Amino acid sequence: MTTLSAPRLDDFSPDDRAMLERLAARMGLTAEGLLGLGIFQVQSHWPAWLEVNFRHSLVTYLRHAVLPPLAKEAMHVAVSVTNHCEY
Repeated sequence: MTTLSAPRLDDFSPDDRAMLERLAARMGLTAEGLLGLGIFQVQSHWPAWLEVNFRHSLVTYLRHAVLPPLAKEAMHVAVSVTNHCEY
């Protein structure tokens, strides 16, 4: 059982509330919806840390999504061969 109580939007300062609303908007949620999600609910006790953690995760996902040119070309060839394309 958790030792942290669930925060309410009224518990935050205006700056922290604005930060939570920006983060929720990036995730396609409302601030109340963000506070209702398990891990985000706990991390929202520290809004600045939550935003930094979200940015770090986003940058990590974007960096790992980059494929080398050779891998892209191999995928193109594989799809073309599967679809019986003739060049």
